[in-house]
Amino acid sequence: MQSSHSKAGGTQKLDQGQAVEQPEDDEDAGKGIGRILALSDGVFAIALTLLILDISLPAATGDTHLPHALLRLWPRYLAYALSFLVIARFWMAHHLIFRSIAGFDTTLVWLNFLWLMFVAFMPFPTAVLGEHGNVPAAATLYAASVVLTSAASAASWWYASGKGGLLRPEMRTEQVKLLRAQALWGPVFFGLTVPIAVFAPKAAELIWVVGFLLFRRPFVRLIAGKLNEPGKLNESVNPRTG
Repeated sequence: MQSSHSKAGGTQKLDQGQAVEQPEDDEDAGKGIGRILALSDGVFAIALTLLILDISLPAATGDTHLPHALLRLWPRYLAYALSFLVIARFWMAHHLIFRSIAGFDTTLVWLNFLWLMFVAFMPFPTAVLGEHGNVPAAATLYAASVVLTSAASAASWWYASGKGGLLRPEMRTEQVKLLRAQALWGPVFFGLTVPIAVFAPKAAELIWVVGFLLFRRPFVRLIAGKLNEPGKLNESVNPRTG
């Protein structure tokens, strides 16, 4: 038997994986999409906060050696700044996804949990990278972690805008195309740097810092153009109807 309950502005039907359209008032009531966003924002906030905990001075540091001790922490400063930027981008992507959909279903909920699981994991490879930045295993772990997190992010958006049929009716094809291209940037960029991390970890870290900002826009434009070719996007975009 299908379990559902109706309310003003929307109907929830989760047990058969159907989409759930949520009224805007649900955020105030702590229900529906509002609950998903509250949980997600909490995970993002905790992950961002945990990044700083690995930056600390040795307990025996005296006033004389303080400047030197602070300078020696620069790999941790770099790892902290990189991960803060990466997680911030994930939060922005999460915000855009849930602003663009009219509802959710069970599949999207589990994809969101998968995404949050990887986000919550990010402070660990960040700490390893800050402590062992010269070791290939540390750089490889970090790159792989970002690839998995980015893949979960991309899967959430591609599902919501494709098979899930969860888009708001007013979403334009051009917007969907652009957001799909942006979703692919993380897994492709960090995935390509995994072999570099294996053999030259410091070079990989430099590429992450510089390339993540400089190469993102050209990549998005290129992929967005490819997705705009006839037959590659329009048929797969499924806005929510009714």
